[in-house]
Amino acid sequence: MHTNPRDNWLQEVGDFCVATLEDLNDKAQEGEYVSPTDQTMTDLCMGYLFLLSVCNTEGLLDPSKIQNSIDKNITIH
Repeated sequence: MHTNPRDNWLQEVGDFCVATLEDLNDKAQEGEYVSPTDQTMTDLCMGYLFLLSVCNTEGLLDPSKIQNSIDKNITIH
């Protein structure tokens, strides 16, 4: 995934998102109240994990590709 040690924070945030989603899913499964804040956090974590996945799939986090695409206009959908 990330070969550069300084990029480990990206995976750490991803791990935090996975743990948060598990906690929120457990809360919902147990029938506890899911607040609007919980829903916002779910959306935020899902969005981060999706974008991280797209960036990894497209190789956008590869340092050599980052340098080569600095001058390019790239939009991720």
